[in-house]
Amino acid sequence: MVANAQPKNLSQYPNEYTRDGHVVVLPDHGTVYIIADLHAHWNDFNQWLRQTRLIERIEAGEDVYGIMLGDVIDYKPDEKPEPPYGDIQIVNRVIEIQQQLGDNGKRLIYIRGNHEFAAADTYAVMKRSGMSDDNRKIFIDRLYNSINGSYYKQFNFIERMTDKHFDFIMNLPTVVIGKKGFVAVHAGPARNINSISDLVTPAKDTLDEMLWDRSKIVMFGGYTLKHTENFLNALNARFLVVGHTPVGLFPPRNVKDGVVRLGGKQLIFSTGYSGTKGGQTYIEIDLAKNYSSVDELQFGVNIHLLYPK
Repeated sequence: MVANAQPKNLSQYPNEYTRDGHVVVLPDHGTVYIIADLHAHWNDFNQWLRQTRLIERIEAGEDVYGIMLGDVIDYKPDEKPEPPYGDIQIVNRVIEIQQQLGDNGKRLIYIRGNHEFAAADTYAVMKRSGMSDDNRKIFIDRLYNSINGSYYKQFNFIERMTDKHFDFIMNLPTVVIGKKGFVAVHAGPARNINSISDLVTPAKDTLDEMLWDRSKIVMFGGYTLKHTENFLNALNARFLVVGHTPVGLFPPRNVKDGVVRLGGKQLIFSTGYSGTKGGQTYIEIDLAKNYSSVDELQFGVNIHLLYPK
């Protein structure tokens, strides 16, 4: 953690991996490999590890990082949860890898998405209301059959979550920022921040925007390019990488190489559930490079197919 916390500028952080509240700062060297929205796709998670050789390279001392942009958990409505549960397997494996790598375990970065936030919040409420391992099914059946049951069924990790998983999820960061101006969150830009300090312990609205928001192109009242630009300017950053919004929701004119680029300032993609069929992607970023625009990110260099053809 940063001593005396909450510096106002990115330049005040040391040029090394630094965790400060909800923020992870990465140095101006190394390479990051990014995935998003696995939604319990255990095979996709393992394919990413195989493709990048991430764990072996970290063990060998290479300057590499992996970033998981949230929504690792929860099966989507058209994918029935069945054992062995993919989200349990992924979360357990991440915990195991981080422990296995020791201090270098911090190089596998799992940030929270709206599903991690909502599942943990729901689990906490039910635990406070008396839910235990013995009566969990009764609590969950009651929740699913309530007036808001269809909403809560989205966060079905609550059926499988343990206190260990809850503690792990509650400690996840929300934002990753690279010294050269790369920023990653799950969903979208925070609309009203003045500096990185506003992200260390974010206000509720700020957290909600980074976890839940979508572009105005696909959602009424969503964020605009100006919101993204203001967010990046407040952080002295250049471009934003997010998941959350399915690529298929965007008009074809916005989609190229299996990803969405918005105004040169933002890239949207998916590795798991909501990736384009046959076109699930992961992203590679050179932390030492000064990218001026996401349009500089090239297919085959920075944008990779999870399952090469």
